[in-house]
Order: sequence, then structure tokens, then C-alpha cells
Amino acid sequence: MQGKFVFLGTGSSAGVPMIGCECKVCKSTSALNKRLRSAGLIQRGNTNLIIDLGPDLRTQALKYNIKHLDGALLTHAHADHIAGIDDLRAYYFVDKKKIPCILSQETFDEIKLRYHYLLLPPGPEKSFSAQVDFRLFPSDFGDYELAGIPFQYFSYFQMGMKVMGFRFGNFAYVSDIRDYSQRVVDMLQGVDILVLSALKAAPTKMHFSIEEAIAFSKLTHAKMTYLTHIGHEIDHDATNAELPSNVRLSYDGMELPIEMRTDER
Repeated sequence: MQGKFVFLGTGSSAGVPMIGCECKVCKSTSALNKRLRSAGLIQRGNTNLIIDLGPDLRTQALKYNIKHLDGALLTHAHADHIAGIDDLRAYYFVDKKKIPCILSQETFDEIKLRYHYLLLPPGPEKSFSAQVDFRLFPSDFGDYELAGIPFQYFSYFQMGMKVMGFRFGNFAYVSDIRDYSQRVVDMLQGVDILVLSALKAAPTKMHFSIEEAIAFSKLTHAKMTYLTHIGHEIDHDATNAELPSNVRLSYDGMELPIEMRTDER
């Protein structure tokens, strides 16, 4: 199954430029240094699956002409990955059907606290809220199919918060990873294209550094790795010039052709 992946955003939780910052990257005029909050779009034909619903969702949908969504996958419950969830209501106004949203039990528990109005029973008080069909992953590792597109899912942790990663055939999306098991590495073996988060040059308690991301990529034997969730300290051109040839920084709007086979493992 041929498809493509679109980087809707490649920035960290603060985005780039960051509010109030006067650093070189934040003041850069290069489009490659302008980063909305991290999110992605899996496309196959007319089918669109979005990965994460951050605070820039409306901007991303308009910028990349996303007129309909067939489903959403949530990695975890940090605000930069779910704070745009209510903007799904625009799609309900157009299509008049709930959007399936696949997530872990832990992420759902957070959404029930922060966006409790999305779970109200039908009635006038809900008419202006997003209409979402929440569906839970049945386990921490496994196989799933959404809108006719099969994929594998797996879990890891970021400062104690469970995060989900996804593999669509020869392509995998792994964001906000810090602590992981060998099983995650095993599930990524044979992947051709790996999207992987790397916040900055130095490691942090919540994110890989660029060097740590490169080391993780080597464990998976990925043919190409594209770094995302990039902080404002990272200049696109200068950093790319120092990376291995099979590791590149991604940028907003970048498109990758993918082959959604399911027989690599």
C-alpha cells in the first residue's frame, strides 16, 4: 500500500520561534527554522490519519489543506500533543460524524479530566464541542487497523508518562521517547524510515539529545532517520551539515513516501 507522511509540525512544546526569545534561530528568516508543534499526517489515497492534536491543529489544517480526517492517533497527554482536540469540531460540522481517536487508557484518563465536556451525553450543551469517538488500545504492544490502514503500536515512557509509537509498514513514528524496553527496539527492526524526536544537542530528562537519537536509530538499523520535536536552539542548515548522511532534520511541510506493508518483522 503506497502512501505518504506529512510533517505538520516539527517543533518542541514551545514552538519555534519561541515567545520572547531573541536567539539566532528564533530570529532566523529561514522557513526551515519555523516550527509548529509536532504532529504528522498519514495519507493513503483519500484517507487521512493524523498523529497528535496539538495547539497548532487549526493552523496546520488550513496550511496543509486537510479538509477531512478519518481518524486520529494520540501519542500521549502532554498539552503540545492534545491541546487542539476541540478543533476537531470543525470536521464534525462538515462531515456530521464523530472522528475515531485512538489512544492509551492513561491518555484517555487525562483527557477525561481536562476535556470532560467532550464526554457529555448528547444534548444542546454539547452542540459546539468536538464529537470524538474515543477508542482505547487494548494493550501496550500490538496491531491495529483504522480506516482500513493497518499498523503496529508500542509503548515507552517519558518521565513516567506512557507514550505510544506507531509503525506503518516501512515507516515508524516515535516521538517524546526517553525510557524504553528492548521490545520497542525489536518492533522497529527492518524499518526503512524512522521519525524520531530529538530536542537539542544536550540530553534532558524528557527527551533524547541529537546524539542519543542517532544511537537509538542505529539500534533499529533504520535506513533513514528524520528528527522531529526540535527545540529553538537547533539551526536547521548548520545542524544538518554535521549529521550522518542517513540522519536529517525534518521541517514543517516535508513529505515522505512510505510503503505501508506489514510483513517486515
